[in-house]
Amino acid sequence: MVRMSSYDVVLIGVGNVGRVILRVLANDDDVDKIYAVDYNIDALKKFVGTLESEKIYPLKGDIRDIDLTADIMKKGDYIINASWYEFNIHAIKAMLRAGRDMLDLGGLYWMTRKELEWDEEVRKSGLTLLLGAGDDPGTSNVLAKLAYNKLDRVNEIHIRWGSRGDGDSQFGFSIVTIMDEATMDAVAYIDGKLVKMPPLSQKEVTWFPEPIGYLNTYMIIHSELATLPYTLKGVNTITYKDSWDESIFPIIEFLKSSGFTSRNDIDILGVKVKPIHLVGKLVKYDEDPKTYGALKVEARGVKEGEKTILTYILGPTTGIEEWNAGVTAVTTAYGAVAGLKCLVNELFPRGVTPPELINDPMKWLNELVKRGISIMEVEQRIKPL
Repeated sequence: MVRMSSYDVVLIGVGNVGRVILRVLANDDDVDKIYAVDYNIDALKKFVGTLESEKIYPLKGDIRDIDLTADIMKKGDYIINASWYEFNIHAIKAMLRAGRDMLDLGGLYWMTRKELEWDEEVRKSGLTLLLGAGDDPGTSNVLAKLAYNKLDRVNEIHIRWGSRGDGDSQFGFSIVTIMDEATMDAVAYIDGKLVKMPPLSQKEVTWFPEPIGYLNTYMIIHSELATLPYTLKGVNTITYKDSWDESIFPIIEFLKSSGFTSRNDIDILGVKVKPIHLVGKLVKYDEDPKTYGALKVEARGVKEGEKTILTYILGPTTGIEEWNAGVTAVTTAYGAVAGLKCLVNELFPRGVTPPELINDPMKWLNELVKRGISIMEVEQRIKPL
């Protein structure tokens, strides 16, 4: 397939992350048309009106309607699924009917594992589904692959995300996903085996560059663990930890003990409602654009016969105030656009594929650098005097 000079994109879901993706695509000369799709069409049209771009076509959609979604997908050449991760299988069914390549932003491990079950069908259709193409997962996977390529042997990979702001605790993405991270068992790959651990356990003091500094990070469920143990052969240990403000732990415990994190239907005045969805509707995510965030990927192994630690640090960076976008939304959106560019240039195999299977990690990372994101490489050799 010859790379097209310009292409049309269908963006499914225009929330906090989707809005940043839409802004970036609207300013991308390679993108001809953008079909922005959301269930809340009034809010979508209002937002699109502020962008003053003739490239954007707002459409009302419902990802639960597979036929409708497939018809909309056919309008574009490539699909970005920025909807809530629990709808990822709906999106796969629609992309197969539409016959279009697609990327999504992650499946919080358990959904990613379900998506991988579609690999044979997607591959036989001659299509590519790029899993978890955001910041972490996404850029984190690509940095892990870069380290894997540079070391002669990799024994351990440790992925960390840290953020620090001046204001009160805020949520950078859907509160429903955050509650899943805080209540579902975490997964780590230890000594060649997948191990479940309590959420927000294994507290660690992690260093990030200033102005973030040292933060407490905790084990949570994350998509990287669904693929890296299988794609990066020979690695014995892989972990993911994220920084959390401990002041919200009592709130999480209250919500959990009171049943607000349940996915079982309850009856409220004759209406069936899942408590976690009610929380998601009432609690809005709104991350301060001034908050700093950084991604850190550390690989421990051997290079040229010497024990070596190779560390990659993305950031620290902030959100974008004029867009009212927090750092989580910005870095995730930039990762998605980098993934799209690499998908267009056929840098991934057919089928359901994670970001670390890219055949040239620098192509992804260079897209981030173009947008002002700094990425540092630190190599430490460990040897006797």
